[in-house]
Amino acid sequence: MTPRLHLRCGDDLRCRLQRAGIAGEYLCFADPVCCGPAQDDGDLMAWLGMRARYVALHSGQDLAAVRLRLGREYTALGGLHRREAIWLWFEHDLWDQAALIRILSLLAEKRLLRGKLLLVPADGARCFPELSDGELAALQPAPLTDLQIEQAAEAWDAFAAPDPGALDALSRRELALPHLAAAMRRHLRDLPWTTDGLGEAERAVLRAVAAGAADEAAVFRAVGRADPAFHLTDLMVREVVGRLRLGPKRLVTPAAPLRPTPRGAAVLAGTERHRPAPRAHGGISVLPDPPWLWDPATAGTRRGA
Repeated sequence: MTPRLHLRCGDDLRCRLQRAGIAGEYLCFADPVCCGPAQDDGDLMAWLGMRARYVALHSGQDLAAVRLRLGREYTALGGLHRREAIWLWFEHDLWDQAALIRILSLLAEKRLLRGKLLLVPADGARCFPELSDGELAALQPAPLTDLQIEQAAEAWDAFAAPDPGALDALSRRELALPHLAAAMRRHLRDLPWTTDGLGEAERAVLRAVAAGAADEAAVFRAVGRADPAFHLTDLMVREVVGRLRLGPKRLVTPAAPLRPTPRGAAVLAGTERHRPAPRAHGGISVLPDPPWLWDPATAGTRRGA
């Protein structure tokens, strides 16, 4: 057996764990599955191609390099059974919870991993890098139960489905993974709303622009950490701003400084409704006349057009 492995959806703990005296090797799983398309029919090669195209397009990276990196990360998951233990460092927010259920969906049937997958506890408020070295060293991971792994795989199937009904129902249950339900509901809240056609992140960005955020950096400062369930990164802000700038009925001015267009101001005022550009939201298709909506009156999804 090879030593303990720390598995994390980013590189932000690679040096911190060593400094805190926490032994083990480190594996970064950096596929941002909470963003973009997540249609999954079980064909890993097709999945890697789809995700590489999305990540390369929205990060400005070379497609071949992204495909190679994602391939290495997913391939490494297949060798985890050779480890004595795998510590899973995933927090409460949507980015981490989506990555966690993606990983566990791929590992759910690997019996040699039973008892080796240990979840490091997150407090539901702070990110792990915000903890002191002493606080990190004091964390005691617990082995994942069969029920937790099964529910994670169930959640992934629902996340990747074209109909959000199963994910909506799952997010209303009391789940064995403590932060999963809230994260999945936050994902659903980025569907177009019945009230104005905006998803939650789009509305936050448009409000920040209306309040005077004149460029993407200012928007990021305004909204990046404002949402405890989904911390928007700078690249996410860029994507949302880009969406709101699209088309003849754009909500934000196409050139700097950023300002709401008259239509954007009307949507914020509730006198007009946004028609979103086509995009993939997990397994769900968002269209100008959305087939699925988030209804804040019922705090749930419903059919649209």
